[in-house]
Amino acid sequence: MRIAIAGSGAMARYICDEFPKYGHQVVILSRSEKSVFNGRPNISQVVTDYSVDSLVAAIDNCEMLISMILSYGTDFIDAHLNLIKACQLSPKCKRFVPSEYAGDVENYPDMPLFYYHTREPIRKALREQSELEWTIVSVGWLADYVVPSRNRYLADLGPAFPIDLAANQIVIPGTGNDHIDVTAARDLAAALAMLANAPSWEPYLYISGEKTTWNDLAKLVQQRYPSMTEVKRIGLGQLLNTIQTSTDEEEILLSHYQIFTPLGGGSLDPELVQRHRRKYFAGLHFRKPEDLINEAFTNGNTIV
Repeated sequence: MRIAIAGSGAMARYICDEFPKYGHQVVILSRSEKSVFNGRPNISQVVTDYSVDSLVAAIDNCEMLISMILSYGTDFIDAHLNLIKACQLSPKCKRFVPSEYAGDVENYPDMPLFYYHTREPIRKALREQSELEWTIVSVGWLADYVVPSRNRYLADLGPAFPIDLAANQIVIPGTGNDHIDVTAARDLAAALAMLANAPSWEPYLYISGEKTTWNDLAKLVQQRYPSMTEVKRIGLGQLLNTIQTSTDEEEILLSHYQIFTPLGGGSLDPELVQRHRRKYFAGLHFRKPEDLINEAFTNGNTIV
């Protein structure tokens, strides 16, 4: 199957590794050509300005479009609305996966709030049309930040991910006992490759490598990385106060990330996760954070 990928960042690299294993051809849509994708079998690039006309030409002969665009501005909305229009105008490309890949969208659609402001207009546009089949994919948190940067394509997330290996610091929001789901980026890519072959989709799709807590992840990381001795905790009241009173936009954004877990948005329904595994991903091994750490320790420079 010929599948277009909007965006050329880290997740696109995992997709280019995994999709050909499932017989797919990948077309990377990007505003400029990226050398990292050159010369790879079954991978091509199309430079686009993300106008509707440009996108219609770019997805020619593609059967599916997956967005991996990451932005929290109005440019995200504009690009996605154009992606939808391009698929509607395409004679073949009638399946679309918008860029989400976060928490429980069904029960916590407005969390994190900054995410909701840019994602909800796209969700609404998809709900109100009938030409395209679509699904919103939820994975909880990407788990790869428990391995060093040399072992992942994903760039450091800094304090937005409570376990910050680069800073040798762990900052746990709330009690740390709230459940979260974590999924490896490569496993997400493999799951999307399998999803492409499914005869039909549900509007919401749940993927998880493991349900855990920040406290348990912190213990795991401290066992494997002796330098990770510092653990700080930040309470729900402190987070709410920052959101309500701070004038620092980055500080407010970080607090929205942090409050996401204590309020329950990062935990997925385990029954839905298991049902979707059986329905869409039979035979796919989803790794746990400990598996990723073991792989990184065993093969020093591997991208887990």
